Amino acid sequence: MHHLGSLEEHCPKHATFPVTRPAPAGLRCKTVHLIRHAQGTHNLGELEAERKQQAKQKAEWQALRDEHGIAWYLLESVTGLRFWDPPLTGLGRRQASRLRREVQRSNVTFDAIYSSPMRRTLQTAMIGLPQIECMHKARPWWRKLGGWLRKERCAPPPVVTTDLLRERIANYTCDARGTVTQLAAEFPGVDFGEVSEEDRPFVESKEHGKQEHPLMRARARRAVEWILARPAEQRVVAVVAHSHFLLALLGLFEATTLVRDESGRLVEPVNVSEAGARFANAERRAMHICVCQNDAQAGCDPTCANSAAAWVPSAELPPT
Repeated sequence: MHHLGSLEEHCPKHATFPVTRPAPAGLRCKTVHLIRHAQGTHNLGELEAERKQQAKQKAEWQALRDEHGIAWYLLESVTGLRFWDPPLTGLGRRQASRLRREVQRSNVTFDAIYSSPMRRTLQTAMIGLPQIECMHKARPWWRKLGGWLRKERCAPPPVVTTDLLRERIANYTCDARGTVTQLAAEFPGVDFGEVSEEDRPFVESKEHGKQEHPLMRARARRAVEWILARPAEQRVVAVVAHSHFLLALLGLFEATTLVRDESGRLVEPVNVSEAGARFANAERRAMHICVCQNDAQAGCDPTCANSAAAWVPSAELPPT
C-alpha cells in the first residue's frame, strides 16, 4: 500500500484501495479513474522537432533545448502561439476512440467527469467517454446518425472543469487555455463555473523553477480534497488531466511497510516505480479513494489530523 502524507508526517486521513474489490464498507469513498489526455498537436510538434534535430539549426535554439529539454519547441519565442491550448491530433483522436472502446468493454458508468479546462482534455473526454460523446459538437456524423436511429437520449453525467486538474503552469504555450467563452462554444453543456473567463493562472500562478515541485504537489493535494468534497452521489468519476499533473499526484504516494490483507497475511507493498510511471496518452488507471471517518481501517488512523492518502493501482486495467 502507498500513503500520501504531509512533508513532515505520514498521518493518513484518506485511504485508497484497488478497484479489483469493492470499496470498504463504512467509509465515504469515490472510485476515481485517472485519465491522461490523448496526443495533442504540441506532443507531435515536440517529437517532430526532436526527430528533425531542429535545435541544432541555431545556436540560440540549442541553448533553449539544453535549458528546457524537449519542451523548448513550445516556447512562444520559438513557435509563437501555434500551440496555445492545442487540440488533439489525428492519432490523438484515434487514441481517444480506443479509450472509448476500452471503457465500453469494462462496463464502467461514470457519475461525473472532472476535467482540466483545456481543449485537449475536453476533446479526449468527449471522444473517449461514451456517456458524454453526444455533447461534442464535432461528433462524427455516422455516430450522430447511429444515435438517431437507435433513438438515443442524450442524458450525460455532469462534466465539471477546474484549474486544480490542469497541466503544470510554465512558460510553454501549451500550458495556457482559451477563454471560457471560446471553450463553452466548442463544448456546450460543460460546467466552467469554477474557472475564470481569462486564463489568470497562466499569467499569475506559474509553477516552474525551484518552486515547481512543491507548488504542483500542493495543488495535487488540493485536487484530492476537491474530488472527495464533490456531491456524494458522484461515486464513480473520471478525472481527465495531464502528464505532469498526474505525475505530481502519483508523486504524493510513498511506499509503506508491509500491510495485512483481510485474512491477516502480510502483503508486499506495491512497486514504487510502477506507481510513479508516466501516463501514456489516453491511459486510464483506477482506484478507490476513501475518507477515514474515525474508522480504523487499513491506511486509516482516526487519531491523525493531517491529510493523507494511500494508493494501490488497479490490476483490472490493461496497459494501453
